[in-house]
This record gives sequence, C-alpha cells and structure tokens, in this order.
Amino acid sequence: MTDLLILWLLLFLWCWDHPADHALRRLILLPARPLVYLGLWHSWAMFAPHPVNLNRRLVALVTFADGVREQWEPLSATAGRTWHRMLFVRSFKFEFSLFSPGGERLYRPVCEFLVEEALCAGREVRSIELIRLTQPVNGWADAERFGPERADVIFQWPVGSA
Repeated sequence: MTDLLILWLLLFLWCWDHPADHALRRLILLPARPLVYLGLWHSWAMFAPHPVNLNRRLVALVTFADGVREQWEPLSATAGRTWHRMLFVRSFKFEFSLFSPGGERLYRPVCEFLVEEALCAGREVRSIELIRLTQPVNGWADAERFGPERADVIFQWPVGSA
C-alpha cells in the first residue's frame, strides 16, 4: 500500500502541469475526488489568501567625510549564490522587521552599525540615507514578471548631530 502511495505521489508531481485534457492529468485526478468529497482538499488560498505581491529591499547610501558615496546592502542581497542567500535568511527576517509597523525604531541602530563598520575600516561617515526599494510582483498572466522599481528614502541620519 505504501508503495502505491509513493508511486501515486511521484506520478502526481510529475504530471501536475500537464494540460487538463491530457490522459495522465486525468489519471492523477481520479483519487482527488474522494479527497474533495471528504473535505480534505483545500486550495492555496487557505494558506495564503492574500499572497505577497510586493518585493522590498533595504539599501543604505553612505556618504563619507571625503565626499565618496557608497551603497550598502544587507548580506542576503550581496550573497551571490543561492546557497549563500539561504544561509543569510536571518537577514531577510531583519529586513521584514524594518518594513513592518514599528520597524522605524530599528533605523538608528542600523545606521550606528554602519558607522561602526566604517570606523573599523578607518573611514569617517558624514551621513547615511536608508532607502526602501519596492517592486510590484505582477500576476501570472502578465508578460513582465515584475513592475517598475521605486526608491523611497525612509530615514536620513547625519552622524555629526548624533
């Protein structure tokens, strides 16, 4: 019995994207009827009724005492490979906290972190701008996957007045 279940699950995963009139697609949906009848089948709306349709990222524009401006991004954005981005998942959680209600209390500590990083590198920071980059995620029917990116300055921090 377990072997049949495993076989059906593999077939289900393999054939799920076939057109509705394809024979294999009809075959894998046969066991679905009892699931629907018993109320055990739920759509994805149960898990995510309002899916996220906006990507948000944090960028800091740091101006140093010598006039040079550099852009800083959290570790998750600078990690090149997918494996490294997975390791920095805490950075994604941090960014989510920054953009959630009450996240403005984290703006100053982020700037203080950047100042400390610059001091360790022997550089003096004049000002920091925290920028929220937003980009809408279009629906599946749209040809373009993402909409235009928008940049909003969410916090400016002059270091000298702190």
